[in-house]
Amino acid sequence: MVAYQRFPPPVAQRDAVEHYWMVEAPGSPAEVKREILIPNGRPGLAVALAEPGTRQDPLTGDRWTNDAALFGIMTRPHVLTQTGMSSYVGAELKPWGIAALGLPDRLVDGVLPLAAWTDPRTTERLARELAGLKFGQPRADRLAEFVGRRLQVVRQVDLVDRAVRVIEEARGSLPVAEVASAVGVSYSTLYRVFAGAIGLGPKQYGEIIRYFHFVGGLLGGPADAQATLAALHGYYDQAHAARDFKRYTGVSATSFRAVQKGIAELMHGRSVQDGGQSLR
Repeated sequence: MVAYQRFPPPVAQRDAVEHYWMVEAPGSPAEVKREILIPNGRPGLAVALAEPGTRQDPLTGDRWTNDAALFGIMTRPHVLTQTGMSSYVGAELKPWGIAALGLPDRLVDGVLPLAAWTDPRTTERLARELAGLKFGQPRADRLAEFVGRRLQVVRQVDLVDRAVRVIEEARGSLPVAEVASAVGVSYSTLYRVFAGAIGLGPKQYGEIIRYFHFVGGLLGGPADAQATLAALHGYYDQAHAARDFKRYTGVSATSFRAVQKGIAELMHGRSVQDGGQSLR
């Protein structure tokens, strides 16, 4: 039986952390589980308390051990593969969360092991202490303590926060000029502040949000990659519809097909429903 819980961050961390989460699920070494992680405009941190799984970019083939690491905002789905028992504790950060942790590289589509950010001894101690605590609030509190000691102030975070809210309420459909007008700054100021805090401009961030709502919904249905593409047949095949496809999905038809093909290969022909799906 899968156990999953979320916990709100301490009040002092609400400008940088969305929530803390943890999950545990039984499994055997012979059982391979796969789930598709859909980009949602949020970076995060995860610590494995059992045998770690792997994350893989279906487009580039890049693979990371899902051990103890910081993950930047993704611009395309990843496939998570797990064998044996699954046990993780993590934090979902605000879109500017990597900047709030003081990293100069915003890690867009990247991963930074905690051991490289802090040091191996600190990372090992954190994982050991988390594993020794009861599943629930005690683990969330310990990870919050670890994160809280490393948080820094992000410049003009209120402006970035307001812009993110405008973009997300419109599901990424507003032109950047309208987003800038809504938050009361010039286009150039919005781009400079937004990209500095998040690592992406507001236009690309809006594309991720569109992808999350549109493509994430497709992948959440009881269809494999080929069936998903078939459902859109005649839409992405029409040259004059290419602009609308990107408008509604956040990616070009060519990129969408390439990612879907990679997902299908990584899932070994299994359906998305069978493989599992997460919008975390």
